Amino acid sequence: MRLALAAGLGTASIGAAAPAATASPADLMTRVAVGASAVISPATPSSTDVAKASSPVSADSVQASAGTPADLTALARIRSRQESAWVRGDGRAYAAEYAPEADLVNILGEHLHGREGIATALQRYFRTSLRHTRPLVTEETVRFVSPVTAVIVRKGCVLYGAEKACRADTLSVNTSVAVKSGGEWLLTSFHNTLVRPPGRS
Repeated sequence: MRLALAAGLGTASIGAAAPAATASPADLMTRVAVGASAVISPATPSSTDVAKASSPVSADSVQASAGTPADLTALARIRSRQESAWVRGDGRAYAAEYAPEADLVNILGEHLHGREGIATALQRYFRTSLRHTRPLVTEETVRFVSPVTAVIVRKGCVLYGAEKACRADTLSVNTSVAVKSGGEWLLTSFHNTLVRPPGRS
């Protein structure tokens, strides 16, 4: 089985009404009001590497409300930095988006604890099973359970070599929890699980 550690963070859907204020053109997202919610579309990253790793999440599948434009921009930037770090194979930069005492459970059930532990393990994978790979996200939702806590659920996979779409055996759903402290958002928990249709072992 190929190892898939699809992680990161971005924008998506929540149930409460979106703020009336709109993000500035300099923000990484474009907000389009749709009833009581808003559609969030991540802007195209400027880095060539990030552009290659960017996930094709359509505006229809990425919605958000309740979070402020600044919060949504901060979460989108975390995702952008992590995607760039993944493409570069930089485990330490990828793990920098996690809180010092964060927990990460990968698709094989391996529990990585702490920013340093996550960085060390990911660097090992980037040199071996995840070398020359890139994350792909097909669905993503964000739910703000409080002004300083966001739950992110994402479906996607890791692309290997020339792959351009997820395969059935690599598709996974993962959940991240982001916490805002001192004005900064960091990931504090991540858990990834392979998708297996009912009746399939």
